[in-house]
Amino acid sequence: MKKILFLLLTVFSISCGLVSSNEEPSKLWLTDVNQAIELSKETGKPIFAFFTGKEWCSWCKKLENKILSKEAFITYAKENLILLELDFPRGRRDLPTEQINLARKFRIQGYPTVILMDSETNLLGKTGFENMTPQQYVENVQKMISKK
Repeated sequence: MKKILFLLLTVFSISCGLVSSNEEPSKLWLTDVNQAIELSKETGKPIFAFFTGKEWCSWCKKLENKILSKEAFITYAKENLILLELDFPRGRRDLPTEQINLARKFRIQGYPTVILMDSETNLLGKTGFENMTPQQYVENVQKMISKK
């Protein structure tokens, strides 16, 4: 009986851990421009705005899979950035005005584009997919932020 109870508790603990780790990345990313700006003002953290074509852009998927979903980036981002994902689905025209205005302001012409900005939407740096490790990408982001 004790073995069965131990086994059930172990399985339950593992499944709870899996659910929470699956939910965590989505909780990190905001999709509302105004919410990201307010949070940036409150915390003093810069905004990492990821302009993406989530469903159709192969380079966006590479950036997501090779860098943005990796522990080195996630750990850094939790402590140092406000993550903002701005998706531009093909053929969709009913996007939030703030999202469109931000894309115009920074003259986004290709995807993925990453804009690092402060709470006043001043440009701190601009990048996209870079063929580097997640740690190298973090170092690149840090350099852009520290220049300003």
